[in-house]
Amino acid sequence: MVEDKLQLVSRHAYTHEIRDNMGEWIWLGDEASMAMIFWNLSGQNFAERPATAYADYLAWMRHFTALSWPGRQDPLAAGQTIELATINGESIARHTFGSQTAPGGAG
Repeated sequence: MVEDKLQLVSRHAYTHEIRDNMGEWIWLGDEASMAMIFWNLSGQNFAERPATAYADYLAWMRHFTALSWPGRQDPLAAGQTIELATINGESIARHTFGSQTAPGGAG
């Protein structure tokens, strides 16, 4: 069972989140970890790798997200937007998924 966001934040040194286009959190963590995951999801960290590496990463993260959030709409699907932000704060960066086979997608 996924813990409540307030419970998680109060028990850990979480300062940043990745959230979906509805503003709901997907992942919480420290600034460096959330930034790394965000830039992986956006494809920027895969710029020098084969397109299949990015596609494989997205497939794994989509599977992991579906297991973590059963019944939730896929926040990593083509056309969906995610953002990196401080917890309950301002957006630092946004990414909209386009083609799921090429790094960078549409955003």
